[in-house]
Amino acid sequence: MNGFKSAIELLQPKLRSSFEKLSPADIDTINEIRLRLGRHISVSTSVGNRFITESGELTGDCAFTLVTEPSDIEYTFKNAFSYSLHSYSKELSMGYITVGSGNRVGICGTAVTNSSDFRNVETIKYVSSINIRIAREKRGFAEKLINTCKTPAGILIIGAPATGKTTLLRDLTRLLGSRYRVSLIDEQNEISATHRDKAENDVGELTDVFVGYPKHMGISTAVRVMSPNIIVVDEIGTDEELRALEFALHSGVTLITAVHAESFNEAKKKRIVRALLEENAFQYAAVLGKNYEYEIIKID
Repeated sequence: MNGFKSAIELLQPKLRSSFEKLSPADIDTINEIRLRLGRHISVSTSVGNRFITESGELTGDCAFTLVTEPSDIEYTFKNAFSYSLHSYSKELSMGYITVGSGNRVGICGTAVTNSSDFRNVETIKYVSSINIRIAREKRGFAEKLINTCKTPAGILIIGAPATGKTTLLRDLTRLLGSRYRVSLIDEQNEISATHRDKAENDVGELTDVFVGYPKHMGISTAVRVMSPNIIVVDEIGTDEELRALEFALHSGVTLITAVHAESFNEAKKKRIVRALLEENAFQYAAVLGKNYEYEIIKID
């Protein structure tokens, strides 16, 4: 099941039928489906935010478009968590869950905090907004990068939210995993879309997938037990992750990772990226722009 079809399966049948009427061209532009209680249902697309009519048309004007009812929120929320909220306490506390095809469902509402430490969220109640982020397998997306870099090479993927960082990492993993031993550290299960013991997305014949591990633990464990040629990990940002990546680098492992930034210059200002660049962890950077396009930069 592709990402879009899997996403709309989470919606009530009445809403789902409107999305099923969308044209293939419109479907291809949609990155997210957003439900906000009492407000018009919107989608995030490559050309901005749009609203959907009952007849299955996207428009920039919210008049006469679908409105989110309380039952829409309840249905999607319970559907995403397989009608078993007690089984997903960790996901509830984090505010998101990864579902079929690697889609991520984010939830917004009132936090219930730990009675002894208000900084720790235990669960969420009174859910008011839901965001379904659609994961896409874009086969061939990374071929230009592979051909330019003459892999294996350290690669830093750079992009703003919803520009395709995870999509590029997914296809890069697929291509590299057909030739090299790759360890994929898939903390949020967005790249592999693993269900139980099987990756629903093609991540390569030689790829070992670490799902749900905190990134720093997954990286260290992979180096110790899987002897990877390459480690792929999404969205680095903490000191623990930096130490783990340095451990992998010093163990002779090639690193491929991603970071939120608008440009290479902005990425270089991040302390963790700067530290890895000083250790020559990356030989290339791929900077994503609009419409799933990217520029390749050779790092001297």
